[in-house]
Amino acid sequence: MTRRYETIFITPADIPDEELQAAIERYAAIITGRKGLLIKVEKWGKRKLAYEIKKQFRGFYVLLDFAGQTDIVSELERNFKIDDKILKYMTVKKDDAVDLKALEGESSATPEGKAPEDDIPAAAADTEGAADDATATAAMPPSSGE
Repeated sequence: MTRRYETIFITPADIPDEELQAAIERYAAIITGRKGLLIKVEKWGKRKLAYEIKKQFRGFYVLLDFAGQTDIVSELERNFKIDDKILKYMTVKKDDAVDLKALEGESSATPEGKAPEDDIPAAAADTEGAADDATATAAMPPSSGE
């Protein structure tokens, strides 16, 4: 049965663009290599982490939206675990049963390899608004000293 998933992974914020793109292509190849359908890839950009992860306070977020069998998720997560450039990852099942024909139409509506964030100038993409800080701070778990 084909299901729809969203996977978000976080890399260090200081990762070179070439390495980030290579990682995205590697994980997209895992999805398509196992007969999955990659619907979209969104680069959410650099954001402050809610808490320190592997001595990092900022990370680069990437979303993969895809449809396929459950073995794709297992293989993706296995690769995330052994990749030193991945700080955190999470996969969420969006739908139990999906129509591949409808999803193919949805994925072809967006130009391949171009996320909506690509239209944002580089200077604007690297800046972080106060709202991001407030959201990240609010999501932090309380310290044990409180």
